[in-house]
Amino acid sequence: MDGFSLGLILAGVLAAVQLVLLALQAFEHYRYAARRLQKKAYGHPTGQALVIIPCRGLEHNLERNLAGFFSQDYTNYSLRFVVQSQDDPALGVIERLISEHPHVPAELVVAGPATNEAQKVHNLRAATHAIPESIRYLVFADSDASPSPSWLRALVSRLEESRSAAVTGYRWFVPTQGTFREAVVSSLNAAYAMLMAGKTPNLVWGGTWATTRESFQKLGIRDAWEGQICDDLVVARLLLRRGLRVQYEPACLVATACYSSIREMIAFIHRQYFLLRHVLPAWWLFDTLVGNYHILVFWTAISATVLGGNSVRWTGLATASVLFILNWVRAEFRAAAASAYFPQLAHQPPFQRIFWWDRVANSLIATLGFVLSISAGLRRSVSWRGITYRIERNGLVQVWHGTPAHDTSSCPGERGSESAGQNAVVLFSTDDAGSDPHRSAA
Repeated sequence: MDGFSLGLILAGVLAAVQLVLLALQAFEHYRYAARRLQKKAYGHPTGQALVIIPCRGLEHNLERNLAGFFSQDYTNYSLRFVVQSQDDPALGVIERLISEHPHVPAELVVAGPATNEAQKVHNLRAATHAIPESIRYLVFADSDASPSPSWLRALVSRLEESRSAAVTGYRWFVPTQGTFREAVVSSLNAAYAMLMAGKTPNLVWGGTWATTRESFQKLGIRDAWEGQICDDLVVARLLLRRGLRVQYEPACLVATACYSSIREMIAFIHRQYFLLRHVLPAWWLFDTLVGNYHILVFWTAISATVLGGNSVRWTGLATASVLFILNWVRAEFRAAAASAYFPQLAHQPPFQRIFWWDRVANSLIATLGFVLSISAGLRRSVSWRGITYRIERNGLVQVWHGTPAHDTSSCPGERGSESAGQNAVVLFSTDDAGSDPHRSAA
């Protein structure tokens, strides 16, 4: 046996060990999620909760998603929607839903344009500028999430029983056609979802998470957001540095519609890696190099199978086959988890086609994720919902609402967002419907 074959075998053994560990973690996620979802003993917390939902534009299923927040089986909660401006197309949908559900206290806050931080971060800072003392729990959600009626009660109950600094859910992309494009975003996202469980070091996901008002203020989360490109990873970084745990609650995983075009899908994946690279660079480096080690070995084995001599060819074929089978096993656990989360949907044709794409083309999908991760790590700017952000080497964020201008002096990266929230207005509220809408949020 030549040196290359021996080296390939050793590399294959290490890659197989990595995949076995990832498969065991995937099984633990499935077991943990199935047990929690079957239990459904969420308790009946009574503390007042404030749910904050930043919105921008008329995204897919917006009205249906937002309507779900008005139908929570929680007795004491209010909603606070946040938009950038009164011209936002989402504003009409939000006002109509507030009017149609007068039994749920709700308000609409106009935050104004961001100047040195992500617009979502700016919106969240405006929405948390003034929090009533009566609020016990702060809950954050995204407008592209479709919450179940028990979503809020499950989230707050877990926060109470665990006494953790934060409780988080996650998203699962639901396909409409079962195309390869949908399989790419669904598989990559599900692979990260499967890393979350009861005893793992979970990160906060901004689309569904909760903390107490006391913890939010004591930890200085609002101040930590100032001048940042991202909200949830900044919170995760803050909690990691404090050694505080984040609990994952499977009942708070929310369905999210897959992107309708390849361009949107690639932009989304690229953006996730970009944010990880600039907020938690050590995590990004570990994920890119170590997390994708088995992919590098797999394609090395495929190359050896195609280009090598007899002994090398058989070694490459055996190595690639073992890694392919182990990746198939991981895909089976993802399919099982989807069935636990969405028992009514998982057996429908789009989901079934997604499962088969995930099983057969998982290595190709993971390779695309690896390439996009490397690409994101080499860039300092990203476009997000019509706004372009650039992160300078000093960490400051420059913002262009629209096409970036050549003269960067029009968007200086100086920190001046302390006024976020001070100039925000409550445009519409169940408390003052029919009266003067322009009431200060502070």
